[in-house]
Amino acid sequence: GQNSAGMPSKLGRAGAGVALASLAWSRQAEQVQTPAFVAPSSGINAGATGTRPCQLQPQPQPQLPREGLARQVRACEAFGGPLVAGLLLGCAATRRGRKSELRRKTRARLAPKAGDVAPLSYPGAKGMDAAFAQELGKLVGSGGLWPWEEASGLVSDAATLLMREGTLERVVVPPGGHVTVVGDLHGQLFDLLQLLEQSGPPSPENPYIFNGDFVDRGSYSVETLLVLLAWKVAFPKYVHLARGNHEAHEMNVPYGFTGEVLTKYGKEAYTAFQRVFNYLPLAHVVNAEVLVVHGGLPRSSDVGLAEIEAVDRLEESNAKGSQGQGRKIFTDLMWADPRKSDGWGKSQRGGDLVTFGPDITKRFLADNGLGLLVRSHEVKDKGYEEAHDGRCLTIFSAPKYCDSCDNLGAVLRLGAPAEGGPLEGQIQSFDAAPRPAFYVPAMVYSPMNPACNDFLSEDAKDDIREMISEMQSA
Repeated sequence: GQNSAGMPSKLGRAGAGVALASLAWSRQAEQVQTPAFVAPSSGINAGATGTRPCQLQPQPQPQLPREGLARQVRACEAFGGPLVAGLLLGCAATRRGRKSELRRKTRARLAPKAGDVAPLSYPGAKGMDAAFAQELGKLVGSGGLWPWEEASGLVSDAATLLMREGTLERVVVPPGGHVTVVGDLHGQLFDLLQLLEQSGPPSPENPYIFNGDFVDRGSYSVETLLVLLAWKVAFPKYVHLARGNHEAHEMNVPYGFTGEVLTKYGKEAYTAFQRVFNYLPLAHVVNAEVLVVHGGLPRSSDVGLAEIEAVDRLEESNAKGSQGQGRKIFTDLMWADPRKSDGWGKSQRGGDLVTFGPDITKRFLADNGLGLLVRSHEVKDKGYEEAHDGRCLTIFSAPKYCDSCDNLGAVLRLGAPAEGGPLEGQIQSFDAAPRPAFYVPAMVYSPMNPACNDFLSEDAKDDIREMISEMQSA
């Protein structure tokens, strides 16, 4: 987590003026090792097209080649009917009444001792400020769980703010200013808190774009989301939240957020969080130069910024089986990935998902007067990866992803020169934050993981079974 002594290395220019530099906060990317992925012994349908969740801890097995890492992570993301069939809580060969020593110890660690954490009352939207957001970070960072009776007000106020924003939001960076783009976080609370310490807390002088996938996999998704919403309510104009593919009920059920919320809070909270997800913007444009989306570009050549802006994100969030243009734009912004060859391709993630080539990126940027596409959505060894002749940049901000990968995280700082001119980008890589003694590993709230038996409440298990049944019959 410390700054490296070396000078930033220059990366390729994006062809339209956005210069990028790389600055490592800790170790060099060459030291990153590829982790092993293994299939769980139970809890998932073995016939689900090779789909395997990340193992909670690295295993002493032969290392996969680099292309194997990418393939396995894509497989982790895949989700469809066959997988759901294996989810009916195979983890919940539920031995009701079984006294779990692991659960007992975990809950004892999670519960703050009386007097350790001061009470924190939500002051309302008008009373929100940086001090409160920082206090909330301290509370959850010390293992405390903010009572839903207080948190509900924050979640409601955040939804109201997001409701007023557009599907495409425009961010203006004045000369001498900057904005920091953060990629996937996936419930890795302690990495978020470290990131905010190293890059500085949000403020009018230090704005942020958080580019989706705040939740799922990591077992502190609730706390991560609450911290982000607190900063959003404190600085509505300077904290920008975008939707990722994991801000969705269909992803939350298998990948843990559903079980986590139901265990920590209950159904009312889960419904409130889903409402927030439905109002999240889908894209941001910075200084009419840089497009920031979670996944990728729309598959139709006649779709530009105006068509993205016109998407009714609330309607498309609830459009079951819709195949209209709005739904396809929505899907591509959440799910599409870049590829090396020109044109469009079928995504290895499955379904009707696509990949887009260098020619697609070049044409879209030129047609819309842009210089750079910034997206997230894929784990990268160094926390970032350039593609498409420097016109496409992936930023991923969850180091040691899912407690399995040995990747770095990264953020992108886009600065506007004081003397004028195009934006300049600086990439900052960082290692994972230390995990506290009470740390709960990733994926333990996921019904794909047998460990969920020891972490999900009995009510959460019942609710998840019902949700999976509904998803199967839909």
